[in-house]
Amino acid sequence: MNTKSKGFDNHEFAAACGLFCPGCTLYIGTTEDPERLARTAGRFDVSPEEARCLGCRSDVKSPYRRTCEIVKCADERGVKYCALCTDYPCQMLKDFQAQLPHRAELFEDGNRIREVGFEKWHEETHERYTCPKCSTINSAYDLSCRKCGNEPGSPFVERHRERITTVLEAMSGNTDK
Repeated sequence: MNTKSKGFDNHEFAAACGLFCPGCTLYIGTTEDPERLARTAGRFDVSPEEARCLGCRSDVKSPYRRTCEIVKCADERGVKYCALCTDYPCQMLKDFQAQLPHRAELFEDGNRIREVGFEKWHEETHERYTCPKCSTINSAYDLSCRKCGNEPGSPFVERHRERITTVLEAMSGNTDK
């Protein structure tokens, strides 16, 4: 799905923490790739139906999002994005950011939301996850474009390839370099 066609005023494509939902493998699996959704659901030990997600602010949320403490905190503090909180970045967000490579630019994203607003941030982030060759939005874990095979799959992957590769190898059980 091309999020640009929905308009930048639609905040359902951005999580409270600042993650870009269209770049999530569950979102891609839900909207475009049922096989991807099934594989990812298997890693979470849930059914593909339970794993479906149409964005952190949508009515169809992943198992992780349904129990997310970060969004609960943002709601309690009355902020749409963590970056707008007076305690930003808090320890909970720092711990979350450090866990996985798709969160590597979380603080830069939060700062951009504060500096330029949602609309401009969304446009910039869309480009960061888009294949430069065919304009397909890829997940942070798509080393090559899922549509045309271009490497890297996106500017995000180009910047974080080493850490992403390490995580993918660990997930597949192959830790040999």
